[in-house]
Amino acid sequence: MSKTLSHIDILIRILHIIIMIAFTGAYFTGDNEDLHQVHMMFGYILLISITIRVIWHFLSPRVSNSAPFGIKKRSSMAFNAIKKSFSHANAASIFSKNSIQLFSIGLFQASIVFIFILIPVVVALGYGTEHFTYSLRDLHSFFANLFLALVIVHLSTLVLNSILAKRFQGWTMLKMTLADKKITNYMTLFVLVLIGGFSYFYLGM
Repeated sequence: MSKTLSHIDILIRILHIIIMIAFTGAYFTGDNEDLHQVHMMFGYILLISITIRVIWHFLSPRVSNSAPFGIKKRSSMAFNAIKKSFSHANAASIFSKNSIQLFSIGLFQASIVFIFILIPVVVALGYGTEHFTYSLRDLHSFFANLFLALVIVHLSTLVLNSILAKRFQGWTMLKMTLADKKITNYMTLFVLVLIGGFSYFYLGM
């Protein structure tokens, strides 16, 4: 009998929160020279977090009780939801609650896909600006602002979906639980120690 896998666990929840905090910190310290070291730290934390998230995507189904959604799955979900919102069945009621909700769900999933794609791009451009050529700064700023726009779309569709569903849709991501397998909890602790230790030593350099 095959086991039922959840698409989310405590490690994914923690990484989601870390990514949100790191992006917010990086964005609002980007133009402050006094906080440049902090800005770089947040950028590296973004890269560390997304790297762990990708590794966990492939590792968790083998060692844990979760099977996180990847880019391919979310892209398919986004495409199907948006396509369905414009389908012939909904053509006569394009502004109906159902059509709007489907379109919003599609945008929500699409924003996740593009956010994950943009994180390494933004970090790489920031690293290039810092260590190779300052001429990349404008490009780095452009993609950082594009990232912010995607975050706004992500949060806006989350709010809209919550209103239409009459319940907060983000609770699944934010609700913490220790019911996952021990290895998942240990990995979560390891990630927190890793990022905490990295932050401490990086700022102390």
